[in-house]
Amino acid sequence: MLKRDLMQSLEAWRQADPHKPILLRGARQVGKSWLVREFGKSFSHFVEINFEKQPEPKLFFQQDLDVRTLIDKLSLYTQKIIKPKETLLFFDEIQECERAIIALRYFKEEMPDLHVIAAGSLVDFALETTGVPVGRLSYLFLHPLSFAEFLTGIGRHDLREYVLTQPIDAVFHQQLLEHVKEYFWLGGMPEVVETWVRTHDADRCQDIQGDIINTYQQDFAKYIKRFQLDKLDKVFNAIPTQLGQKFVYKQMDPEMRSNVLKTALHALQKAGVIHIAYHTTAQGLPLAGSRNEKRFKVYFLDIGLAQRLLGVSRRDLLTVPMNVKYLGGIAEQFVAQNYIAGSSAKQSAELYYWHREEKFSNAEVDFVFLKGGDIIPVEVKSGATGSLKSMRLFLEMHQQSPYGLRVSELPFSIHKDLHTIPFYGIEAWLKQ
Repeated sequence: MLKRDLMQSLEAWRQADPHKPILLRGARQVGKSWLVREFGKSFSHFVEINFEKQPEPKLFFQQDLDVRTLIDKLSLYTQKIIKPKETLLFFDEIQECERAIIALRYFKEEMPDLHVIAAGSLVDFALETTGVPVGRLSYLFLHPLSFAEFLTGIGRHDLREYVLTQPIDAVFHQQLLEHVKEYFWLGGMPEVVETWVRTHDADRCQDIQGDIINTYQQDFAKYIKRFQLDKLDKVFNAIPTQLGQKFVYKQMDPEMRSNVLKTALHALQKAGVIHIAYHTTAQGLPLAGSRNEKRFKVYFLDIGLAQRLLGVSRRDLLTVPMNVKYLGGIAEQFVAQNYIAGSSAKQSAELYYWHREEKFSNAEVDFVFLKGGDIIPVEVKSGATGSLKSMRLFLEMHQQSPYGLRVSELPFSIHKDLHTIPFYGIEAWLKQ
């Protein structure tokens, strides 16, 4: 059974006094419902209402939103005890009942001792119309398993802990790179990882990845106008082909209007299926202050699903060196995904990159990360002698950045203002 790091955040929330209801956000099939059910086992009573599977409780919320009246009705409906401090009440797929989203604020005000968690894969679309109960909800974000969580999931938590100690012995460095390569095609979707641990059946894992992709595509009709479905599908399938590149609409369809494709792209972002990295000048905080929404790169929710869309199999990756030169944009996907997963669970990390386009001086830094208030330029590079001209230029132009970060297959090292970490070292770097 997989362990998720977010469980620690849930435990801390449980002990907090006072506490607010939690809205757990994340794309479909990243494990939100499973996580809450596991957490519910530590309570005397656990009550789950799934508004997608159980439409009847919606009627309770169409009337008075008095919390005690709602609790009485829900207790009678489920035939379970709902008691403050003893019960975890879980509203799943809450976007199917917008009045229930509104009601969450009243749980905070009228019954603050009751532990309430709500979740929904497409909840961000519902929030557009219902609004956000400011100050009355806590938010947690769940993503696919990070590589660090993946190590724990495959029974190598010892290696995960070892990486935090440093320096890394050459033998274990190679072992960890092999696990990175494994993660490159498996990815971090919980069902895929759990199936791999249980069966080691690569074909079965790829079938599950295909099923997840189909589920996402079936969701399209729920959050975009029907006449735009073909555009959404086109954007969805094009994203893995442009990983690590400035996203260009014309590469998908030169005849299609970019504003239509832009609408489709942002719908996928709202559903949590993609992450957009915007260009920033990075001359100060916040990075969003100099965000250029016309220049951006796009990354997928999960590296394994991206590989599946590209038609890459485990057999294909077995012969590929653990080297950025051969991995291309998929290496950037790994870094983006693990930075997001390893950042604060209370807000979704934003992605940025830096690019200077001049006639005789074109330069690009793959990412611009925030760490402890510092602006850190990040390059995903191969080998010890790979060119870092863009990094050097960035550091010259941004005196407030203390150093640059290279992510590669090389071991941990620090040389003046260049810090190098291996792919498996992102968690360790974030925790330093």
